[in-house]
Amino acid sequence: MMKYLLFVAFIAIILYLRSYIILHIFTPKMKKVKKYPNSSYENIEIEMKTGTIQGWLIKSEQARGCFLLIHGWGSNKSDMLRYADPVLANGYDVIIVDVLGHGQSASIQKQVSIASFVQSIISTIDYVCERPDINSNAIYVLGHSMGGIAASIVNATDLRLQGLITDSMPTSLKSISQSMADKVTIPYIPFGWLFVSWFLLRGGVFIKARREWCLEKILKNQQSPALAIHSIQDKKVPISNVEVLLKDSNFKQVIKVVTKGHHNCVKDKFFWDNVFHLIANNKGEIIDEEY
Repeated sequence: MMKYLLFVAFIAIILYLRSYIILHIFTPKMKKVKKYPNSSYENIEIEMKTGTIQGWLIKSEQARGCFLLIHGWGSNKSDMLRYADPVLANGYDVIIVDVLGHGQSASIQKQVSIASFVQSIISTIDYVCERPDINSNAIYVLGHSMGGIAASIVNATDLRLQGLITDSMPTSLKSISQSMADKVTIPYIPFGWLFVSWFLLRGGVFIKARREWCLEKILKNQQSPALAIHSIQDKKVPISNVEVLLKDSNFKQVIKVVTKGHHNCVKDKFFWDNVFHLIANNKGEIIDEEY
């Protein structure tokens, strides 16, 4: 009887800890949009079964194509404005969205997941393809952190993309869980592992993540040219995450930069050279290099 009670108590504690971790550590805070584009922009809405995506469309004069800027976990579209001006200067329209459950994008599902990011990206690509005033023949995605790994999942199967750029992307479920925990330090086993399993199960993608979304498989099957940029001084998603990209992926380029923190790769003086040269080398485009 005592062993049974101890077992029940142990399970109850584990379930409580898992619930606490999800609700208080791994559920992103809805940060308010505090910064807006410097250029004129259009507010856009993308209706989905699981919610409504809010975003900005910033048109360029040349319309060479379209860049989708996808933020990371707990972030929002304001944080992606740091990428917008160089993209616009090189003749690309820019779409920046709040992923479901972030910023101004409401989600019907309480638990935000990897699937939320993937669905948000696919729906945004659908939106671009439906707009006759946007050049959908040249769609590129630039994803930061979680936005990068979600964009990689899309790029592994969606042939509509012409290129992918990831900035500070985690490459393992362990790194994903640690990056979402932010400043909270918890052991991956058992607590981080408990979260990841629940995170995938709650998001309805447990089997999909294990089989179809196997990260090792995804990173080796990018359909359009992919470039990964990562700082050697990134403490949130350590530089060790790029090792799998260097050894066992079909990313065209993996570049290490020396910038401080998780959000500053774009400050590297060669960041945009690398981005636009990737496009030029694979599509034969002439790049003006106005940054």
